[in-house]
Amino acid sequence: MRALMASNQMLLRGLKMQNNYFLGFVLVVISGLVWSLGAPLVRFLEDAEHYRLPFLIYRGIILFLVVIAYVLLREGRNFLNSLKRIDIWSVFGGLVLSFTMFGWIYALTTTSVAVSLLMLALSPILSAFLGYLILGEVLSRVTLVNMVIVVVGVIFMVLGAEKSSTIIGATYGFFVALGFAIYTITIRYNPEIPKLLTPALGGFFSVILASILLVATGGSFEMPPINLGISLINGLVIGVGLILFGLGAKYLRSGELVLLTLFEVVAGIFWAWLPIIGINETPETSTIIGGFFILTAIIFQGITTRKQHIIPMP
Repeated sequence: MRALMASNQMLLRGLKMQNNYFLGFVLVVISGLVWSLGAPLVRFLEDAEHYRLPFLIYRGIILFLVVIAYVLLREGRNFLNSLKRIDIWSVFGGLVLSFTMFGWIYALTTTSVAVSLLMLALSPILSAFLGYLILGEVLSRVTLVNMVIVVVGVIFMVLGAEKSSTIIGATYGFFVALGFAIYTITIRYNPEIPKLLTPALGGFFSVILASILLVATGGSFEMPPINLGISLINGLVIGVGLILFGLGAKYLRSGELVLLTLFEVVAGIFWAWLPIIGINETPETSTIIGGFFILTAIIFQGITTRKQHIIPMP
């Protein structure tokens, strides 16, 4: 009888582990889909290179308010106690995320959406490496195989990029990928810290840094109405994506987390191409092939991976 009860408990625990993984999978994939709307939005900015800093300021304000509002609703009376639990890793993660936001807007306003996005596909490799070094996370063979598939996809995409913009876009993209990988490690480092406080700090720091730079360079906080609207919508999009990503971080390892967000790369290039949207950036054939490899890796990850139990984080 005891053996039967123990067997049933193990079965229930196994089902819960699979459900936890699937929930994390869905949340993170959706976060990538939501983020994919951000890059096309930036392409509609008027005189984008001139309004980078004001864009970062207004987007950062909305990002901060969206995430803090969610944390407040979720924590309720424990909100102030949650703020007291912020540690050096949360602050460091917020700073890294704010610099990543700077790199991302500069990449998108310098080169094409495809070139900017394709370098993000390196994020899971960097996250897995840092996760192994810092957190001691060991990835499954399936995840490692999928990362190889992603690298093959990136190679195809780079080969098809315009040479004049590849170096600039790849440089910005690499540092964005590295920054996002470091951010991912910081939100998984300490299980006791609510994960969503870090992106809120990221939005706050981006507002402070952009404001300092704007004042130092003698720039103006004013923007055309369309740019202001895009900034606010973009902040909402990024904020919602970060909330979903933070929730999914409870159940997945660092390398898997960023691997699944690569849906942003494929979808973002698709939105930039879709004629009805009006950006009309037609990807090269090699970019399409590379996107197919990345999408295949994401689907394969969701279908075949069976993970050991990861204790949900707060």
